Amino acid sequence: MKNKYVAEVTTPEATVRNGIRLAFLCSLAIFFILSQGPAAAQALAVSTISGTVTTADDGSPIMGANIHYRRVPRLVSAGHTPKVAPGESLVSSTVVTDVKGAFAAPNLPAGDYIVCADVPSQPYLDPCRWSSTPRLTVSSGIPALQPLVLKKGVYLNVRVNDPKGLLPPFLNGPLRAANLIVGVVFGNGAFLGAANTSIDSAGRDFQMAIPAGVPLKVWLFSRHVTLTDFSGKAVVSTGTSIPFQATSGQDYAITVNVTGLVQ
Repeated sequence: MKNKYVAEVTTPEATVRNGIRLAFLCSLAIFFILSQGPAAAQALAVSTISGTVTTADDGSPIMGANIHYRRVPRLVSAGHTPKVAPGESLVSSTVVTDVKGAFAAPNLPAGDYIVCADVPSQPYLDPCRWSSTPRLTVSSGIPALQPLVLKKGVYLNVRVNDPKGLLPPFLNGPLRAANLIVGVVFGNGAFLGAANTSIDSAGRDFQMAIPAGVPLKVWLFSRHVTLTDFSGKAVVSTGTSIPFQATSGQDYAITVNVTGLVQ
């Protein structure tokens, strides 16, 4: 009986034919991908952004930090308004650091990325808000490293007393009208908004992480209600800036009052 495990003998001619056949199939696959447009070809050019998040104080890892990453698409001119170029991949998502402060965002198309970070319930300063925004280039098949070192600030807490319920009974947000804007002005006039964290029958609360030992201004504005600041001074209709400076290790709190409706 013949041994069924006898190896197949391949001639040089057969090897050449197989090589030509393989090259043809590869070319056909590449042609098919390219025929689907830049986005399909770009989908193969993936890589990973990874890194660690540590504290500026002692270099210890920060667990549970939210890492927000966004691809910066190539833009083309469209009259007076630029628009995203055809075939560009729009990528935006969030990952969370582990117990070692490590994170990884896999399967990313090549391109430039912005990486931001915040830590829930702790006043670490997001570099995208308070310093130079971390930006890196992701190349096809080459993992990109992006370590993040976060400085710890303090919380600014703004209480808005509204005993008559003149503000709408819902939290401010990107999909809702901002009847009251609360935030901080710093530097050469840059503005950062505070998050409306809670609402109750007597008013609402705003909060944001801020650096300590830096001159800042609380900014208040509303077209719907009239306000007085913590000293009883009226907030003007064009907005009022209240200078302050927080102390390291101590949250800063102010209270403002809704006094009526704008006539």
